[in-house]
Amino acid sequence: MKQKNKKKLFLLLRLLVSFGLIAYIFFKINSRHGLSELPVYFSQANYLWLAGAVLLLVILLAIGSLRWGILLRAQGVRLKPPSVFMYYMIGMFFNNFLPTTVGGDVIKAYYLTRFTGKGAESFVSVAMDRIMGIAGMTVIALGACAVGGRILWENPGTRPHALSIFLIIGGVLLGLVIFFLVIFSARAMGILFRLVRWEKIRSKIKKLHDSLYVYKGKWKVLLQATLISVGIWILICLLAAMIYQGFHSSVSPPPAGKIASIPIKYFFLFLPVISVIMSLPISLAGMGAREESFIIFFGALNGITALDALVMSLTFLFVYLAASSIGGIIYVLKDQLHFHREDITEIEAGVEASN
Repeated sequence: MKQKNKKKLFLLLRLLVSFGLIAYIFFKINSRHGLSELPVYFSQANYLWLAGAVLLLVILLAIGSLRWGILLRAQGVRLKPPSVFMYYMIGMFFNNFLPTTVGGDVIKAYYLTRFTGKGAESFVSVAMDRIMGIAGMTVIALGACAVGGRILWENPGTRPHALSIFLIIGGVLLGLVIFFLVIFSARAMGILFRLVRWEKIRSKIKKLHDSLYVYKGKWKVLLQATLISVGIWILICLLAAMIYQGFHSSVSPPPAGKIASIPIKYFFLFLPVISVIMSLPISLAGMGAREESFIIFFGALNGITALDALVMSLTFLFVYLAASSIGGIIYVLKDQLHFHREDITEIEAGVEASN
């Protein structure tokens, strides 16, 4: 009961942080610009760009399911690509509509466990899919900082945030290195097992670690997953740029409801950092943290107002909700779709290889 109350309290705190941030953002923007201009952006938007962004996101999610399928096969879980995609979309739906950014991952792993009976393998594949996504994001962020870090430092508007960006990306990279060094080290895990006194918990951790340890030596799988993640993050940055194009005007200064020019390099510099901030468990599904991050980073660019950044952030959210709602339809129709389909040819090939 105490644990349940703690979870409720934590959720309440995240709700307060989210709505507190949103209230602060709207109050700040209203005092400077007036929120009456907000509907003007959407009345004059180019919805072809926004529809294209939704379509690109669906393609991006299909590519993400391909990455997860590769990680699943390494665990001995072989499903047909359409089945993997449908599980993936269900997870994306709950990630965006539940009050947590990992709730969809738990549901995705739950249904996969229910149909395959491989609990540890299912949960580990979902966790590793997340980690590979972070790895791809880090590669893009490091590349962007290497190419555009000097631009950040020399631009008076972005200079105050440059060090924060470098530290966040460096911290994520360090975390990834430590994670892989620990889980792929039998000695380090042995120390951890000895520190855990409860046998039941120790056995569960060991079972999960055994499933994670499967990836040691499978560098081809990890490399494929990382390269796919890099491609996904390139598309995410282009997706944000498409959203911006839906409101962009080349006229200088731009008329009301339009956004001034933003060089595309800033999407590659800012989006990975914004994603890291959104993933911190301080707000509800990144709500509020996303909007404030867009305002802090994009609002630092010459000619970009806080209202411009807020519009891009809100539209980014709407695009994700529109695309992930497909997962809700799949979830409702899951029994009729019979979406759990094993790849018999791969299973038979695996049996023959073992013989």
